[in-house]
Amino acid sequence: MNETERTDYTTESGDLERGTSGVQTFEEKITYVAISPDGSIVATFNPYGFFITIKKVATNDETKIRFDRKKFFDKKPPNDIVLGWSLAVSDTINNDIGLVAISCITGKDMNPNGIYEINKYQIALIIVRRYIDHIKNLFVHLFFNSYPFIFYFFSPSYIEKDFDRQFRLSLVSSEGTTKLFKYSFKNRNNTNDININTNDDDNSIYKYRLGGVVGFLKNSKNSSKNVTLVCMNCIKMQKMSIELNDLNADTIILKEDCYILPENLFKELESVECAKFNWKYLLKSRYQEFLMVDTSDYQQIQSIEIYNINTSQLVNVFYRYCKEEDSLISRNHEPGIFAISTDSRLFAYSYGDNIITIYLMESGLEVVSKKFNNDIYKIKFLEFIEDNEKLFIIEEDKESDVKFHVWLISGCLNDYFPISEKDIKLSDDEITTLLKYDDNYHNLTKANGNIVILFDNDEKSYEGQFRVISKIKINKSTFGENNTEKRHKFSTHELEPWNTNNGKKIHGRFLNDGQFLLITGQKSIQLWKSKNQNYENYDDFNNFENSNLVYILIDDNIEHEKASKFQIEDNMVTIIIHACKSLAYLYRHTDSINSKEKNQKFVSGITNIIKDFINKYPDYWKLMEIQYPLMAYLIYSRSFSLIKYVLFENAEKLHRPQQKYGSYPCYDNLKLNDDLGLQDSDLRSANDLELALKFCQDQDAVMLAYLLEYYAEHSMGHIGWMINVTKILPGLSKHDYANYVESLYYKPCFGKMKYNLPIKTFDTLSVSQDTLEVYIPLTQLISTDYSTILKYMKYKKIRDDLLPDICMVPLPNFTNYYSKIKGEIVKEEIFRKLIRKLTTSFWWIKVLIPPSYKDLNNKDFSPFLQIKKNKSAFFNIPSMESVIISRWRQTKNYCMIPLIFYILFLTLFSVLSWFYLNDNDKNKNYRLIMVVIFYYSGIYLLTVEIKQMLKYGSKYFTLFNIFDSCSIILGMIVFSLILANTFIKINGIDDESIIFATSVTALILWIEMLLCLRLFSGIAINIYIFGSILEKVLPFFTFMFVLIVGFGHSMFILFGFPSIVDLHPSASNLTGGTPDNPFDTPLDAILSTYNWSTINLGDYNYWPLKLFAFIASIILVLILLNMIIALMNDTFNNAKEDGKFGLLVYRSELIDDYERLNNPFFSESLYNNSPYICYYRDPDLMKKWIKKSQELKDTKLYSWFNESIDKENIIYDDEVQIKAWYKLISDNENQDSPSTPDYIDLDSY
Repeated sequence: MNETERTDYTTESGDLERGTSGVQTFEEKITYVAISPDGSIVATFNPYGFFITIKKVATNDETKIRFDRKKFFDKKPPNDIVLGWSLAVSDTINNDIGLVAISCITGKDMNPNGIYEINKYQIALIIVRRYIDHIKNLFVHLFFNSYPFIFYFFSPSYIEKDFDRQFRLSLVSSEGTTKLFKYSFKNRNNTNDININTNDDDNSIYKYRLGGVVGFLKNSKNSSKNVTLVCMNCIKMQKMSIELNDLNADTIILKEDCYILPENLFKELESVECAKFNWKYLLKSRYQEFLMVDTSDYQQIQSIEIYNINTSQLVNVFYRYCKEEDSLISRNHEPGIFAISTDSRLFAYSYGDNIITIYLMESGLEVVSKKFNNDIYKIKFLEFIEDNEKLFIIEEDKESDVKFHVWLISGCLNDYFPISEKDIKLSDDEITTLLKYDDNYHNLTKANGNIVILFDNDEKSYEGQFRVISKIKINKSTFGENNTEKRHKFSTHELEPWNTNNGKKIHGRFLNDGQFLLITGQKSIQLWKSKNQNYENYDDFNNFENSNLVYILIDDNIEHEKASKFQIEDNMVTIIIHACKSLAYLYRHTDSINSKEKNQKFVSGITNIIKDFINKYPDYWKLMEIQYPLMAYLIYSRSFSLIKYVLFENAEKLHRPQQKYGSYPCYDNLKLNDDLGLQDSDLRSANDLELALKFCQDQDAVMLAYLLEYYAEHSMGHIGWMINVTKILPGLSKHDYANYVESLYYKPCFGKMKYNLPIKTFDTLSVSQDTLEVYIPLTQLISTDYSTILKYMKYKKIRDDLLPDICMVPLPNFTNYYSKIKGEIVKEEIFRKLIRKLTTSFWWIKVLIPPSYKDLNNKDFSPFLQIKKNKSAFFNIPSMESVIISRWRQTKNYCMIPLIFYILFLTLFSVLSWFYLNDNDKNKNYRLIMVVIFYYSGIYLLTVEIKQMLKYGSKYFTLFNIFDSCSIILGMIVFSLILANTFIKINGIDDESIIFATSVTALILWIEMLLCLRLFSGIAINIYIFGSILEKVLPFFTFMFVLIVGFGHSMFILFGFPSIVDLHPSASNLTGGTPDNPFDTPLDAILSTYNWSTINLGDYNYWPLKLFAFIASIILVLILLNMIIALMNDTFNNAKEDGKFGLLVYRSELIDDYERLNNPFFSESLYNNSPYICYYRDPDLMKKWIKKSQELKDTKLYSWFNESIDKENIIYDDEVQIKAWYKLISDNENQDSPSTPDYIDLDSY
């Protein structure tokens, strides 16, 4: 078959230019290669060949699947629409069985501008067709799924949404096709046999009408039978969960999910007219389960988004600060070159120039950016290899030749190695293949630290050969000794002050022509370097006086080190790690050390080793610290000055937070738990902040203050600095040093952290006029499911002029549950399981049955629920207010259910009590139904209260909770009495008592109704304003009451003996009869005094009474009245803030209760939340926080600690000699000279 001509428009650099057609027809005889996610299987395929070849990398076992291009399509597509093919191979699923996916990609699959956009009437037709496909559940689907469609169809506002175009395009059928094939390594007689599937018909096991870039994700840890296939075009991404059926391996069970691409990625692809350019863009943007969105290269700050396809969530955003001199080339808007470590800890990125930046995935923080000045010109490929210890680099030099490099990322000084073709055993043909990588990017792939290079494309058989690169041997520099011979004896007791056993000798030996003295003791290995001239003999060595300690390892189990020759292979990595371990040892054995002064000299010497290295090589320290938990050793050893030096006395930001020690690749080999004397189970999941909190006592608390201050200070630039603060806040808020939390709340990051994510689409949450406006950024992939699309209709763009005033809550994932809780399966009885199954189809059951509480520990919930909310500080912080508002909407939606039940309860109580008290015969047929609903509503509400009582114990018994329970119980009791008295007269209870009880109950129930309406901000604020005013004026009321009682008592006595004191009305006023005595009884006297202005005492001529009346009028009417007016006016103004405060407290309590419920009606929203919460910075609503923050801006968390200067601190006073030491240990392979003196034995005593 003849090849058609291929038309590609390329730039001078060989890259395809944007805006060109660049269509590649399917007649091109190109072989594709793919590698399985775990790197164990490699597949090759040519659309003109007859087989798909699958090989095991480890054993070279091979199997083939017959392929017929003619039968791949239902009908042959036109040649000019086929862009190319995509190949993917899965890991072995079960018993050496796996899957291969092949996708035929058309031009329209990679060019959104070439797709005809359907209208909403066509969308309606598509929906109807899909309903017909689900005819079995037609009723349920119509009930639940029709409302989003109707809303979409008739909502013009939705048409304006930014992702509406993507949604419309996602419904258009693709012209491409994807097929699944099964492979198996079974039924092989020997290793030379090739297993071939020779079905005459189309042997695919599944077919899907979508063309795009395909790839399998890693196997699920829970099942070895499941795989996930992803097919991605320029509009959407189809994710298919696949399980082979045990009964028939050729059938599969699929769960399909479809997502539209992230907005920024779609915009980039939409702006390109070239389908091949977009194809290449997508190929370079996905690796394993990660999707990279890199579209901000025109900005000074470049943002890189990483999404996890498995979870459909944003993993993190990484920033690259671009400078004009940084980039040597133009990328023509292509995505950068990136690699992700096999443990998903590290993210390596290159702009395509000669700079590589390493980031931490969990925090998004940059670790180090390395510029290979004259060593590398253009970086074309990156991959982590050999357990992520090395970064393999493919470069294109200025002559367009391919070169290879390895970067050791452990932190050793000699970290860069150019690699020749011979070192990786590549032929000239393979090199030539790599030169074509920009055009034929299908011939190089990677997975799990394995790199596959395709070469030797046989045009006759259409089969390609490949080579797998997984390890590259390099010669590391070493320092040490060559021989172990005679020994000389000397006596000393100063070199191991921590050693209490004096029965064995200490050995010494000079190295490198007397430049170094190696000391091998019972519990230490030490290396000393002469400051001036070389050592002639041991008398020249006077430890700290004329020598520098350059290496030390102190350990109880040092014998295995003494048995072998002294060698340092990883130069400064080994030295720094052993120095940190030695500090931990010295602290752990402080009480058993004889000479404190000598011990402190060693501490200072070790500290000096670390400080000097940091000062000269800060970037290498950063790389060491992300591989080894060095800060843990410094915290345990209470190295205050060293911790402060690392955190604050260097502008390089030397320390990066990591969430748990168990994630460090060297954790198990390092034996950190043994060094620190802690349980492995506790330490593995801990981090630096938690370790510092564990030791937070007395002056040791300063370490926690150092770390908190450091993280808060740097978090203004990136929220990732606070990942551990989020985790530690609950424990810290309950600790004795909880004042750290209150001080931390007034750091600038809690009210001034600017929003800097590239995502500009938000869900706006506006609760009331007096609260902050909260925004939730869209950080998840949007499903094309109609009900899901409806959820995202509330998201909208924020105006550019508002973005500078949008701030972030500095606590990522503060309200999110831990991942293990999301999949928590609660053990239930058979009845409860049956109810759960019914609720999937009958949603109303969830409404009618009160939910129970999760049977989980408090630590399993989100940090927001765990934290102790100190009312004096927590609710005055803008960030915390924003957190409460962000969780309120879903809580309010759920709380509307009990509110509706209470409205039913109150309404039916009012109606039924009136009917039965009046003996109304109307509507008797409906009374029974109303009575049943009334009692069910009461039982429902009472059950909710009882469950809360059992859950919270004594904490439940607050004034509001007691009133809630009593009002419900009282309503049910009183109505039961009315109902019973209607049929049977109850002795001792007359109608008058029932009516009185009913009236009192009605009042109480309406007051309870008012309390229930606290769900609405306006009513809630007024209730709390009333309560605040009442609390503040209560002392005045007490004063006024006592005064009134005093005057009333006086008047009662005075009017109690009118004949004795001659207290009679005047004669002229007796015509109307004797006036009533307003002070006849003590109670009447008090009430009359309270209403003093209404009493007329002018009929009495008794002058003491007139004097009393005059004094009472001044005090009670004039003074007290004006006092209460002034007090109420001032109190009301202050009570507005208290009303907002009470509103936040109330909502926080409801949120806490709601999120502890087991499978509540709106529970789905608990687990699908953005890790970020934002808010509009309104100075008028933040006055109190801004004022106090300004007052504390110069106050550090560690200001209370007066650090004393270490008098024994030793400095390297000969920079030339020390620089020579660094060069020596990193450059030479072996530094021992054969002319050095023999061993020296040092007697210890």
